[in-house]
Amino acid sequence: MRILPILFTIALASVLGPQLSVAQLAPNTHWIQFTDKHNSPYQIVAPEAFLSQRAIDRRTRYQIAIDSTDLPVNSWYLDSLRQKGAMVYQVSKWLNGAAIYITQADSLAKIYQLPFVDSTESHDPVYAFNAVPLNSSSNFAATEAISAIDYGSAFNQIDLHHGQMMHQQGYMGDGMYVAIIDAGFQTIDQVPAFDSLFLNQQIIGTWDFISQDTNVYDDHNHGKSVLSTMAANLPGEFVGTAPHAHYLLLRSENTASEYKIEEINWIAAAEMADSVGVDVVNTSLGYQSYNAPSEPYTWAVLDGQTAPITIGTNMAARKGMLMVTSAGNDGEYAWRKITPPADAELGLSVAACDQNGLYASFSSQGFTADGRIKPDVAAKGQSATIITSTNVVTGNGTSFSSPILAGLATCLWQVDLSKSNFDIMELIHKHSSQYNNPDSLMGYGIPNFANAMNDLLANIETISSPVDLVQSVYPNPFVESISLRFYSKSQQNITIELLSLDGKKVKQMSFPADSNQLNFIKLSGLEHLNSGVYFLQVHSNQITKNQKLIKM
Repeated sequence: MRILPILFTIALASVLGPQLSVAQLAPNTHWIQFTDKHNSPYQIVAPEAFLSQRAIDRRTRYQIAIDSTDLPVNSWYLDSLRQKGAMVYQVSKWLNGAAIYITQADSLAKIYQLPFVDSTESHDPVYAFNAVPLNSSSNFAATEAISAIDYGSAFNQIDLHHGQMMHQQGYMGDGMYVAIIDAGFQTIDQVPAFDSLFLNQQIIGTWDFISQDTNVYDDHNHGKSVLSTMAANLPGEFVGTAPHAHYLLLRSENTASEYKIEEINWIAAAEMADSVGVDVVNTSLGYQSYNAPSEPYTWAVLDGQTAPITIGTNMAARKGMLMVTSAGNDGEYAWRKITPPADAELGLSVAACDQNGLYASFSSQGFTADGRIKPDVAAKGQSATIITSTNVVTGNGTSFSSPILAGLATCLWQVDLSKSNFDIMELIHKHSSQYNNPDSLMGYGIPNFANAMNDLLANIETISSPVDLVQSVYPNPFVESISLRFYSKSQQNITIELLSLDGKKVKQMSFPADSNQLNFIKLSGLEHLNSGVYFLQVHSNQITKNQKLIKM
């Protein structure tokens, strides 16, 4: 699709986080950088006013400080812009600024003169970027044969990474939140493969940052194809890599025209994902080349911290989310290199391979300008099984290798939520085929998720205790199931009760526990419980454990 010039420039980070200098983002659309967040009605010590409990719990779990970048932009500043005749189109708390639409040059000049607006940088744009959904090889072909295995024609893209081993152990994304930031999810509410998402209330939210509404089902098909690799659930025909996960669907890309404002849209979408408490974000968008008359996009920019969307990816990762990005589809073009945000220092960028794990020639190549290994790993992106309209087809692109990998990473993280996003990234690297000899085509190679899962479980199972011990209860909040890791000192039956806030017993089960080892227990069938606070009680021969849980 045709991409038009987008204008942007970057300033040094301040105490409030990265700042963007004043620049035109699109016709009559400008970035306004604020100097501070003074007189904010929000306080860092009261984060529940601007972050969900799930987001706060993530910060607590991984010891991530809540800081000024988490505070919303000062609403009085935004009102002042409106009073000067501007329409506030997009706002970023991480960057402490706003994208505004204004047609009167004299009114814009008055905005630059406001005391809380940073106008110290040049008004001239510096970079022009070119953003595209990364499915450039669009020669889709109908899938001819359906495998007898329940994954159907998607079996190879899961088996290549031994992902079915995680699924067989019950790790299918339950309780995990995934955000997909893309170009639209056209008619997924009418496609049978996504029925379970709606029946099981697995879509936790939607937002269109272009139209500023909740309807993401009336635009482009690209996000639908991306989502299908993870969430499709048609046993015997097409099952995705994380079919039980919950999804936040966000549209940031406007395929009708391409301006720099879309990077601001993406950053705002990542902020929303963070605030909701998302665990994993997939981005199958990238920035390739400058449009004339600008100079071409130089390799020097691929330093992991310069391109706007790259800065946003790094910030999101610092908030605790696993950021998975497509490497790009320029391997056979003159540019050849990965495209931002695939160069992000703290992101996991994914190249494409074929069904045999061999490099797909269209996949963009590394390394970065500062010599880092990128792309990180590879997943199937050549003849990947996807959905376009309502049919199961195959398509080529790192747009598909990225979410295939993201879904498997989601299931892996479900195994042990005590691990951080960076721990999971390193574990994926460690258990990839080229870990000891990474290259510029597929980085550390093809990840083996069965080995990564076993690595996690082995570390968990080294636990020993002189008494019974509930090692972990997860996820919290929960939706349809609760899992426990219980170390039992003796052979016994343990009783698990789930109580409502008023003390009423809503679920009781008994489980056998083997002696001197960690027992894995799962309570299912909880999806019909009302949302709210519950208490879990675990009774053994030696202990009674109480834990507060939240039902979403």
